[in-house]
Amino acid sequence: MIAWLDSLSAFWLHMASFILMFLEGMGIPGIPGILPMLALAESIHAKHTTLLEAIIWGTAGNWLGSLAGYQVAHLALKKLPLHWQETARNPRAVSLMQRVGGLAVIVSRTVGSLRTPVTLYAGASQYPWRSYIVYSFLGALLHVGVWQTLLWAYGPAILQQLERRQHELLPYVLAAAAVALLIWLWRKKTLPAKG
Repeated sequence: MIAWLDSLSAFWLHMASFILMFLEGMGIPGIPGILPMLALAESIHAKHTTLLEAIIWGTAGNWLGSLAGYQVAHLALKKLPLHWQETARNPRAVSLMQRVGGLAVIVSRTVGSLRTPVTLYAGASQYPWRSYIVYSFLGALLHVGVWQTLLWAYGPAILQQLERRQHELLPYVLAAAAVALLIWLWRKKTLPAKG
């Protein structure tokens, strides 16, 4: 596995990191942004790229995704019924975002369970755009900088452990894939057909 990772192009790893971080930054849950970061950690140790480049690409993706998520929420709210717009712009909630919004935006870049609601609510509640740009950049830099540095420091050891134990882990991976396939087939069979 390590030899395969070492053979991967650093450019494509940076692109994968940028794209997954962009989607994660938008607030889309379940995006495995850590995978290209882990691969990049090995690429850094193989001298195919640098830690700084990995942090720049990941931060740019996460930050731009965050800005896109804000704009999507801001524009989508205008299409909703008026009472939903009024609910999103509730004076108490808007006041709360004005008091702790900056901290919430920074923390939400790292805490996945907060990322989606804070990103979407900031856009929907018209949290100040300029403030959001600054705080989301700081949050993205902190998130990617810390994680990429930790993976750079400890990633190769994790990969070596995985490589040594892959024969032990394979049955669990195959079992999880089989369960996911069975659930998908069951849902497909039991859900009514549309149309």
